[in-house]
Amino acid sequence: MNETKPVITELIYGALFAPASTFRRISGDPPLFYSFIVFLAVLVLTSLVQIVIPQQVGNLPPELADALSGTGPYLGIIGAVFSVIGWFIQAGVFQVFAELFGGRGRAAEVLTVLAFASVPGVVIIPFRIFSYYTPDSLLSSFLTMAVTLAVIVWRIAILTIGLRETHQFSTGKALAAIFVPGAVILLAAGILAASLIGLFVPFLNQVF
Repeated sequence: MNETKPVITELIYGALFAPASTFRRISGDPPLFYSFIVFLAVLVLTSLVQIVIPQQVGNLPPELADALSGTGPYLGIIGAVFSVIGWFIQAGVFQVFAELFGGRGRAAEVLTVLAFASVPGVVIIPFRIFSYYTPDSLLSSFLTMAVTLAVIVWRIAILTIGLRETHQFSTGKALAAIFVPGAVILLAAGILAASLIGLFVPFLNQVF
C-alpha cells in the first residue's frame, strides 16, 4: 500500500517539531510546490512587518528622519527580492558542500529544507511589534533578544537535521556543510583585507 503524501500543514508541523521523521519521509521526493508556498508566505509576513513598522531613525535631523521613515515599503520589496535570490544561492552552496562531505541528496531537497527551516522566523514578528511600541521597555528588549536567539538555534537545528536526513550522512557532516562555507568566506575576506592593507600601507607611508 502506497504511503499518502503529507499535506502542507503536516509538513510545517513536522518540520518544526519532528524534523527527523518529516525530512526522512520526503527524502527523494521533495514537495517543491509546498516549499515555494511556505517560503513565500514567511517572506510576505516578514516583509509586511518591514513595511508597516517605520524605520528607527533615532536622533537624526528631521529631513533625514522623514526620508528614512518612508523607505519601509521599498526596503521590504528589495529585501523580498534578495531573499528569493539568496534562497537559491544558499541552497546551491549547501548542496556543493554537502556533496563534498559525501551527501547523496539533491539541490531540490536542500531548497525544501531551507524553506521549512525559515518558518520559525515568524515567531519573532509579534515580539518585534511589541518592541516597537514599547521602545523604552527593558522587558520587550530582553524578550526580543531571547526569542531571536532561540529562533536562530531552532532554525539551525531544523536545517542540520534536514540536511542529515536528505543527504544521508552524519550530524557532524551536516553541521560542517552549514558552517564551513561561512568560514571559507570569512577566511577569503580576511586574506583579501590583509592583501589590500599590505598593498596600500607602503603607498601611504610614501605619501605621508
